[in-house]
Amino acid sequence: MAGVILIVGASAAACSTSAGTAGSRQNSHNPARTSISAGALFQSPEQAAVSWFYALDHKDIAAAVAHFAPAAADQMDWYGGASAYPTFSDLQCRQISTDGTTASVVCTFKELHVEPGTQVDNFWTIELQRQPDGRWLITSYGTP
Repeated sequence: MAGVILIVGASAAACSTSAGTAGSRQNSHNPARTSISAGALFQSPEQAAVSWFYALDHKDIAAAVAHFAPAAADQMDWYGGASAYPTFSDLQCRQISTDGTTASVVCTFKELHVEPGTQVDNFWTIELQRQPDGRWLITSYGTP
């Protein structure tokens, strides 16, 4: 258990910025390196969102789907599978609301390598729900 706590602390520290409310910035680390489910290491909605983008960037379908509440997992059924996942740079996420069991995070980014004919975005609002085990899982995302 101490090893998991150490990993959690190191991952959380690596995912935050020193710019105060600027939010989390994705770094070139692997926040979901253990066999624990993808969302298990992330105790904040912001950390869960950053971890999800990491899974998308690395074309890891299983990890990306694991960030979703079971009833919302079909939102990762993107046409073209993992090859259709864009690459994101300049990612910054910040929590904009929470009531203890639900939260909203807005993430801004540059979307690269998008499939022809698809919409290019520069931000998504991500809605999350806290699970009984403490994980924050995504229930929806997109632009309003």
